[in-house]
Amino acid sequence: MKNFYLFTIIGLLICSSCSEDNGDSGNPGISDSVQISNLMNDNLVLPPGSFVVDPSTVQIDESITIGAGSSNVVPISSGQAMTNSISFNAPNGNVNAVGMRFGTSGPIYFVPVNTNGATAGTGNFDFLINQGICADLSQVCHDIKCYEFAQTSSGNISRANIRDVAMLCGNCDEPSCQGLVDAADCGGLAGQDGSPRFNLTWSGGADLDLYVRDPNGETLSFNNTQSSSGGALDVDCTGNCAGGNSENITWANGGPSGVYQFYVNHFSGGSASYTITVRDNGSTVNTFTGSISSGDSNTLSYTKN
Repeated sequence: MKNFYLFTIIGLLICSSCSEDNGDSGNPGISDSVQISNLMNDNLVLPPGSFVVDPSTVQIDESITIGAGSSNVVPISSGQAMTNSISFNAPNGNVNAVGMRFGTSGPIYFVPVNTNGATAGTGNFDFLINQGICADLSQVCHDIKCYEFAQTSSGNISRANIRDVAMLCGNCDEPSCQGLVDAADCGGLAGQDGSPRFNLTWSGGADLDLYVRDPNGETLSFNNTQSSSGGALDVDCTGNCAGGNSENITWANGGPSGVYQFYVNHFSGGSASYTITVRDNGSTVNTFTGSISSGDSNTLSYTKN
C-alpha cells in the first residue's frame, strides 16, 4: 500500500487545482482524464507486499457487495500518507486483500490486510501520492473515476463501486476547487499566502515546529511569531489538528530579498513524515519531503530575488 480472496477500492478522483502551474509558464499541464489517471497510478505509493491484478482476466461475482462509499469528497494531499478504509461483504468467499486504482482501466493495486481471510469486514491500508505530481497537472478540476472491487478465491470480482476524492495540489485558492471540498479540507496549506511563504504539513500526533531565518538574520518560529521584516507565524499546530497538521510562516506583504533558511524541529511525539512547501508570488517554487523522529532536520534554503 498467498492465495487471496481480494477486495479493491478505487474511488472517483476529482483533482483540484495545482498551484505549481499558474498558466504563465507556457506549460498547460495535463488535463486529459486518461492521462491524469495514469499519472495518479504511476505516483501511487503502497505498503510493501502490494501487488497488481489485471481485471480483464477475472469474472464478475454479483453476490459480492462493497460499502456504498461516502458522498462527500475525500481530500488527498500529495506527499502525505493517508489511510484507506474499504468495507466489503463476500458471502461466497473470504476477502484478505484490499486495493485501489485510479481510472477506468488498467491494473488494480492490492494490499494484503488479512491473511486468514474474511467474508465481511473492513480492510485498511496506508497510501500516498508522490509530491511531484502537481507539477504535471493543469490548473483545473478533473473528473476521474476510481472504483472499489472485491475478488474471491475463485478469482471473480464484484461490480465496481465509486468514491469521490479530491487531489489537493498546493492550495485551494483556485475558483475551480471551490465547492469540491470544505474550507477545512484545504488545511494542507493552512494560513496566508505570501512572498515568500513556508508551509509545513505532516500526519499523526507528533508535534513538529517550523523555523525560518530571514535574510536579516531573524528567526521565526512558535516562540517568535513576528519579525521586523514583516514575517509572521500565522498557523501553529501541535499534532492531530482539525483539517490537517500545518504550520505556516509567511511574508504577506512581501519579505526582503536574499537567502531564507528553514528547517523542522521535532518537539515531541513519534516519528513523522513531513512536507515543506515554499511559495512566492502566487506560485509554488519548491517542495521538500523528509522524515524526523528527534532533533532538527537538515537546514534548507530559498533565495528570493
